[in-house]
Amino acid sequence: MTKKILLFAAMILAAFMAVSGCADGVPEDNEDMAGPISGLIYTIEDSRILVIGGIDDVNIPQEKWFESGNRAVYFSITDETVIEVNGETVSAERLARGQAVDVFHEGFLAESYPEQGGALKIVIVNADAAGEYNTDSGKYIGITVNGEGELLEIKISGVPDEIPSKLFKITDEVREVFAGLELEPEEDIIFRYLPDSESDGLIFDLSRIVN
Repeated sequence: MTKKILLFAAMILAAFMAVSGCADGVPEDNEDMAGPISGLIYTIEDSRILVIGGIDDVNIPQEKWFESGNRAVYFSITDETVIEVNGETVSAERLARGQAVDVFHEGFLAESYPEQGGALKIVIVNADAAGEYNTDSGKYIGITVNGEGELLEIKISGVPDEIPSKLFKITDEVREVFAGLELEPEEDIIFRYLPDSESDGLIFDLSRIVN
């Protein structure tokens, strides 16, 4: 009788542990789960996020964290990926650029840079996201000097010729990148920028388009 009682108790305990382990949608004893990898969401694109570790601001050029060798991982997101904020399960729509996250992933990460893997669980540590930004491309025209200082003049791609070029401010980080690029007039560039009341935008990321 004692053996039967012990066996029954063991079965109850096993069932309880199984339920507890799956309570958050990802079994805690999942041998394929590793992490977390912590960082900021740098970009969101095509059902995946790019998480960069060791940065405090996502409004910095890619070259800065790339050359510094910060940990960078593309995580794919599927319907099976569990996303949590403050202990509550939410949809992928709650993910936003600039959020601090902890990502639990499949054990294997592709050894590229950035690394690549599948996200099993994403915990949003800080839901505050950076301001919205725009991405655009065009031809570098030159430097224009006015009351606001030096501005980059860029002819935006795909607009009629009669529409004038736009003038953009640049961050100090981009100023260094810009100097290193040694751009010639009419070269194609791609850039990201934030709204700016004194110009057509504040560029925080700039690179040459290699055809």
